Amino acid sequence: MGITILTVGKKNSSEYSDMIDEYMKRISSFISIRMKFIKDSGNLKEDRESAVKQESERILKEVCKEKFVILLDRKGESIDSERFSDLFNNNNICFVIGGIYGVDERVKKRASRIISFSRMTFPHKLFRVILLEQIYRGYMIHKNMRYHK
Repeated sequence: MGITILTVGKKNSSEYSDMIDEYMKRISSFISIRMKFIKDSGNLKEDRESAVKQESERILKEVCKEKFVILLDRKGESIDSERFSDLFNNNNICFVIGGIYGVDERVKKRASRIISFSRMTFPHKLFRVILLEQIYRGYMIHKNMRYHK
């Protein structure tokens, strides 16, 4: 039970690690949280379809059937922080951040929700910080605690 963040790519670099550690610590006062890194298919950059297929297979192996899976995709549903906080009625959530070319239809079908934080594209390492901040903000809203405004 808790929150899992599955993210394709390399572990955090030092410029973001302090922020990630801080938000992980803050969130852990509400619920257990972990970040799991999925190996990217960097050697297949010339073949996007193969890279997406391989990364999607790795993601699907990690997603437990009972988890509420939220795929983060710039083409997903756009919601505000208050609606995002409603997700925390569920205490077994898996957020998925796909690779640079996205994910295939199998991952999209497995997702309980597909959510967009923006139509813009963010670097994966920075987006992890943004996601963690929004999870923390969501819990503060969900618990009626002061932070979000």
